[in-house]
Amino acid sequence: MIRSPQDRRTEIIEAAFRCLQEHGYAKLTARKIAEHSNISLGHITYHFKDMKEVLVETYRYASRTLFEATQRDLGRSSKSPIEQLRAFLGTGFNKVFLKRDYLRVRIDLWSAALAHDEIAAVERELYESYRARLSELLGGVAIDRHCEPDAVTPLADTIMATLDGLWLDWERRHDEAAIGNGLDGCIALVNAKLPQGELPQAG
Repeated sequence: MIRSPQDRRTEIIEAAFRCLQEHGYAKLTARKIAEHSNISLGHITYHFKDMKEVLVETYRYASRTLFEATQRDLGRSSKSPIEQLRAFLGTGFNKVFLKRDYLRVRIDLWSAALAHDEIAAVERELYESYRARLSELLGGVAIDRHCEPDAVTPLADTIMATLDGLWLDWERRHDEAAIGNGLDGCIALVNAKLPQGELPQAG
């Protein structure tokens, strides 16, 4: 069966993701990717201008996997805005995304962003997308509780920093209780900063 160029690109990106899981960013080579995808080196150089582009698209792939999982979990969660928020925060810390191979890719690509402007730009773009969705959910909680939305931006700042810290703390300690405590702390902060307000009076 003849594969389309997009199918080939996807095949190479998925192979690069598996290579990162096994070998890490420092040891990633086109030859290893070719071995994992069972295609020639020529296909990689034909479909990607260089290894930086492969890394950029692999970062997009890893982040898209997380985004799609959050969307599925949001679809299954309660319609309550606070429960939607809880589902959104919790998805990134389920068993799939806490596996060492996925975590290694995530941390490796953070490291690669320090050395490569192209990867840093994509990392920033994906961060802003995730943060925008978080802010939207926080805004939904504020509306549901008849709160002023002033606390949404500082809450998003604090929660995003906490989530990054939880990823790194998991890599260090692998403590599930600590993950739960951190996520509960995020929800407690939201409850403190966005308390139930007074219903508007009928005119």
